[in-house]
Amino acid sequence: MQTGFRPTFMHMLRGAWLAAAAGGFAGFLIGGVVGRLAMFILRLTSDDFVRGAESDDGFTIGRFSLATGFLLLVTAALGSVAAVAYMSVRPALPARWRRAMWATVCGAIGGGAIIHSDGIDFNLLEPAALAIGMFIAIPAGGGWLMAYFIDRWQPWWGQNRRKTAIASLAIVPVTLAGVGIVPGAVIVAIAVVAVLAQVDLLRSIATHVAVRGAICLGLGVLTIAAAVDLSGDMRALL
Repeated sequence: MQTGFRPTFMHMLRGAWLAAAAGGFAGFLIGGVVGRLAMFILRLTSDDFVRGAESDDGFTIGRFSLATGFLLLVTAALGSVAAVAYMSVRPALPARWRRAMWATVCGAIGGGAIIHSDGIDFNLLEPAALAIGMFIAIPAGGGWLMAYFIDRWQPWWGQNRRKTAIASLAIVPVTLAGVGIVPGAVIVAIAVVAVLAQVDLLRSIATHVAVRGAICLGLGVLTIAAAVDLSGDMRALL
C-alpha cells in the first residue's frame, strides 16, 4: 500500500480515473449500443402497435433520433459511476471471481431498476421472457466488461499517454452529466480517504480480512435484496 498523503492520493485518483474511463466505455457499448439493439429486436418480435409508443424512459420505441444519442451518453455516465463504485470494493473481492461477482451485482441491481411490472415497456414488449432476460443480461454484461477493461488497461494506464488520452474520452459523459459535481465529489472523497489512510490503525483495519469479508457480505445482501424485488416484478409479468 502507498504511504504518505500525496502518493496515496495520486494512486487512488489514478484508479478512479481508470475506472471511470473503463466504465464509460462499457456503459456506452453494452448499455447504449447493445441496449438499443435489444430494443430493435423486441420491436420486431412485438405487436406492431408498440412501434411509436413512448417508453417508460421517454424514448420512442422503434425510432432512432437525437434521444438515442442522449441515451448513449446516459449509459456511458452510469457505467463510469458503477465502475468507480466497483473500484472502491475491488480489493476486497477474490481476484478469480471479481468479474463474475460484479456482473451478478450489476445484473440484479440494474435489472431491478429497469424492469417494472407497473410500467409500459414490459407489458407491451413480447415475448416478456425475452425482454426480461435481455435487460438483466445487459447490466450484467456491462458490469463484467467494465471489470475486464480495468484488468486489461491497468498495466499501461498513465504510462501509455496516447492510449490513456483516447480512453479518457469516455469520462466526458459523466463529467457533463454531473456538471463537474460528480468528479469533484470523487476527488474530495479520495482526499478524505487518503488522509485517513495515514493513520496506522485505520490502515490496518481497512486491510483486515474481516473487513474484506464484511464488504463481500454487504454486496451479497444488496444483491439478494435487489434479486428478490426483481423476482416479484418477473412473477407479475410472466
